Amino acid sequence: MTRWVSLRLGVAGTILLSWTAAFAVICCPAPGQSQAAADSSTQSSSSVLEVAAIKPVKNPDRNNMHDHTEGRRLTARNVTVRDLVMIGYELDPGQIAGGPAWIATDEYDIDAEAVEGVQLNDERQEKALIQELLADRFRLTFHHEQRTLAVYLLVVAKNGPKLKSANPGEVENSACEHLGACTFRKRTLSGFSRFMQFVVLDRPVVDNTGIAGEFDFSLNWTPDESQFSRMGILPRPPGDNANAPPLIEAIQEQLGLKLEPKKIPAEVLVIDQVERPTEN
Repeated sequence: MTRWVSLRLGVAGTILLSWTAAFAVICCPAPGQSQAAADSSTQSSSSVLEVAAIKPVKNPDRNNMHDHTEGRRLTARNVTVRDLVMIGYELDPGQIAGGPAWIATDEYDIDAEAVEGVQLNDERQEKALIQELLADRFRLTFHHEQRTLAVYLLVVAKNGPKLKSANPGEVENSACEHLGACTFRKRTLSGFSRFMQFVVLDRPVVDNTGIAGEFDFSLNWTPDESQFSRMGILPRPPGDNANAPPLIEAIQEQLGLKLEPKKIPAEVLVIDQVERPTEN
């Protein structure tokens, strides 16, 4: 399994966003539901992690954050502790509270290997390894609290969706020619919600359309100052799509969908303790 988000600024200011095997971010549960991560005190007693090398990144670059698993090996580059918590416990950044500021800024290169017999292409095993890495090497401890979070619900607009079914033979891909001009291929609406949540918006996005299937579509909009901030794109680049509508309007006009701001109850992981890792 490979996940990456790569942004490339060319001479003309072009930015390419790639998203493969959507980042393991689970946004907030729907109203009345609970989305609980395993408590640090109830993790499996059987060890998954055999060895790990962790090195601080001297020249942090959020644009090159990625991770890859193959067999027993996990390779992660330019990842923060917050990234690891998001992957290991399937959480949105808004569901992580507490801890020092460096958990979102200090970046690490990690090479880890699981014990014999464990294959990390199994997401459960990958999460177990990351949880153990966080507990053993970063001394992470935490508890859970119920809090109200601001989210966007993705719903069907009044006149219905404007979506074209994908060709079954296509390869899933999402790419942005520049900020605010993106093309999605073989994308589910839940996958689109995760893309918007992690790459574009500053809060969780919950797919509440009830629409199944994979679709091909494009989206063109004029970003505002709150968008793409999670990608570390600061200062803001000049607008390449100045004549396009704002995102909320674009989604309704071009896709026949709506983003509705809501506040819903969700379980939050509150960090009690975390330490920078010791040198290898």
